Amino acid sequence: MAVAAPARSGAPSHWLLVAIPAAVLLVFFVVPNVLLLSASFLKSEAQQLTTTPTLDNYQFLFTRRLYLEVFLRTFMVGLAVGVLDILLGFPLAYFLVRTRSRFKGLLIALSLAPLLASVVVRTYGWYIILNRFGVANDLLLNLGIIEDRIGFMPSTGAIVIGLAHALLPYAVLSIMGSLNGINPNLESAAMSLGANRTRTFFSVVLPLCLPGVAGGFLLVFSIAISAYATPAILGGPATQVAATAIYNFIAVILDWSLGAALAVVLIVSSLLLLYGAARLGANRAAL
Repeated sequence: MAVAAPARSGAPSHWLLVAIPAAVLLVFFVVPNVLLLSASFLKSEAQQLTTTPTLDNYQFLFTRRLYLEVFLRTFMVGLAVGVLDILLGFPLAYFLVRTRSRFKGLLIALSLAPLLASVVVRTYGWYIILNRFGVANDLLLNLGIIEDRIGFMPSTGAIVIGLAHALLPYAVLSIMGSLNGINPNLESAAMSLGANRTRTFFSVVLPLCLPGVAGGFLLVFSIAISAYATPAILGGPATQVAATAIYNFIAVILDWSLGAALAVVLIVSSLLLLYGAARLGANRAAL
């Protein structure tokens, strides 16, 4: 008995579901980045873009020590924030996944609470703590640890602290997702075979949740190197990163060419680093 061919009336709707997000990405991501790339190869005169193609913008950025230091500081901040959030987030994520407390939901909500406040509000909280007449200096003076007030900011360290606090929930969520996929019986089996808790962690738990750890690090790193508000408040003009330098070029100096070139360098270099990390993770998983 012949079987009727399935109706294809739903095919257009399937294409429509794909076309809508693709159009949004094209309009709000691809097109602005193409315009940014094209502007980076144009010459600016009298604070206006011209139609003259040039490579002077990139030559200027890569021959000035100031901007080479900006690149280095940007990626060092991203690396430091990523490592710090992984080191702080892993124990917290492990506790939240394994705890049997009836307040588990509340504990998870409190751990993710920094996401409920604006990044500007959180950063100004650290500004109050770290400035020369802030809470940190008052506490150290009262304890007798220091004799004179210390300028914790503006500095790269202050930027790292502010970003690590703001981005910690992303690392925790990523690691929690990986830990939730690990059966607790595997840890019990390892310990029943004579492994202590330390060996069980390094031989069983850590290898199985490495994808979550790597994903959390890459997520935090990519957000940290593109952050603007926290470096602008805690770093100031003396401690520029790529985002603050781009803002100065475009909004203050009104040199769109140099700002676009710096943005392109940041995007391309970060994509190459993320691609390299993803390839490394894929090769490791294949072993």
